[in-house]
Amino acid sequence: MPAAIGRPDLWPIALAGFLARGGIVLFVAPIVSPPSLVGLATFIGPASITPSGPTSGLILRIAVTAGVLGGAILLGTIAGSAAELALIEQSGGSSGEAVPGLLRRIVLIRLIGLLPVAVVLGLGIQELGQIVYQELTLPTDLVSPMVIRVAVRAPAIVGAILVAWLAGETWAGLATRLAVLRGAGVGRALTGAFGVVIRRATTVVPLAILSVLLAAGVLGLVIGLIGWSWDFVRAALLAPGGSGDLLALAGSTVLFIACWLSGLTIAGALAAGRGVAWTLVVGQDHRGSGGTVPEGATL
Repeated sequence: MPAAIGRPDLWPIALAGFLARGGIVLFVAPIVSPPSLVGLATFIGPASITPSGPTSGLILRIAVTAGVLGGAILLGTIAGSAAELALIEQSGGSSGEAVPGLLRRIVLIRLIGLLPVAVVLGLGIQELGQIVYQELTLPTDLVSPMVIRVAVRAPAIVGAILVAWLAGETWAGLATRLAVLRGAGVGRALTGAFGVVIRRATTVVPLAILSVLLAAGVLGLVIGLIGWSWDFVRAALLAPGGSGDLLALAGSTVLFIACWLSGLTIAGALAAGRGVAWTLVVGQDHRGSGGTVPEGATL
């Protein structure tokens, strides 16, 4: 990670990948009001669940929601993979020679890396769905956000999802670098990543945990500052007109933009540090799988 701190040119590239793979949600959440219980109940429908099962309207809404989320995940994965490839190349982890289909391989690796989360989510989706429905109809707490209430009622499932996400992210991150550094195909890169984890477990596991804890702590503070500064902007917007209120609006807006840009800069630095660290781990693992570029050119 220290190597990336001295390379601010890598931060925008790493930030683009971080935002594309879902990090944008963290920076939007503080300034977007979540839907109310009434709004969610209206969207789902008061009679969407009948004794014979869900209605066709509910099934259609679930299908549309799943389609939108799936499309967003696919587009985000493609954009994130392109940024990750550029990050590896810019950090000196590539020979610079064009490898046919490399971006496609990285996209496939990243999508396969989501399978652990998908499996865990699939196993717990029924219980999570029941909890969400119960919180919509008979909420246990009207103050805490829906996500917090669901997590409190299903800590085992939420914890398993987080562990599966960390495992899949680490697996795909190492496999991606095997594909870029050694020209490995998708299958060879994914199996080779397991070998890297086993051989360098004392490096990979602590690094994965440390990077997540560091990002959670730092970004949690940053997101809190963004939300705090946005409260001043919202208060100034709702205040009656006047020169004093205009000055307050201008000052709060400058403060909000400063917090926002600082947060993006920090997120880019952290993402770059994590990406460079995985590149160094794979580069130092001389016994990793992957073969030569021509050998790994197929999927």
